[in-house]
Amino acid sequence: MKDFQKILAQIAKEHGTTPEEVLREMQAAIDAAYTNPSAEEKYIQNAIPSQGERPTPEELVSHLASLLGGSSH
Repeated sequence: MKDFQKILAQIAKEHGTTPEEVLREMQAAIDAAYTNPSAEEKYIQNAIPSQGERPTPEELVSHLASLLGGSSH
């Protein structure tokens, strides 16, 4: 997802960090959300498509964009 890389770069620039650090922080937030979720949170999480046990930041952003009517590519 080419746009995803642009998003990471813009966030990094605005916060004086690197795109890699932004990506690490996004994954850390996802991991935290998937630790001990409530039944309702687990239901919502199960609706998010991912290749692994937890979505990557790119998978999550793509899914949220599709829910908002944006393109996932």
